[in-house]
Amino acid sequence: MKLVEAKADQFVFRFSRREREMLVHILRQFPVGSRPVGPVSKQGDPDKLAEREALLAEAMAEQRQQDRHLVDAFLGEQGRFAEVKGGFHLRLSAAQMDWLLQVLNEVRVGLWVKAGRPEQPRSMVLGGHLEPALTMELCAHFQMVLLGAFGGVVD
Repeated sequence: MKLVEAKADQFVFRFSRREREMLVHILRQFPVGSRPVGPVSKQGDPDKLAEREALLAEAMAEQRQQDRHLVDAFLGEQGRFAEVKGGFHLRLSAAQMDWLLQVLNEVRVGLWVKAGRPEQPRSMVLGGHLEPALTMELCAHFQMVLLGAFGGVVD
């Protein structure tokens, strides 16, 4: 994946067939987790904290459901990946890029939580979580390209 054009609010990325397949595979995994990553707070009234955590979990579940529908619509849109010689082009607005960054981050963090929140990716690989570790690295790669595009970095 690389940025090939950046004009105003439109960005065009070039994907190889394999890169497109990897991005689609990652997006189809969304949402990975269903709970907040951590507690709202470590201090305070336990009953109030539990109530706030329940509200947060409910709001996040609703947001994930909405985002899941957006992912389905994104992937199902005819011509989303326009075939060009030697690959595909993906045209995104700044708002779509921001949303895609959020979805990729949700997948990445969700896989990390599912793997037991290891401090080092190496421990995931050694612990038998090779595919989630690779998926997390791919998410990071796609995120870096998107973030670079906001800075106007065109290869």
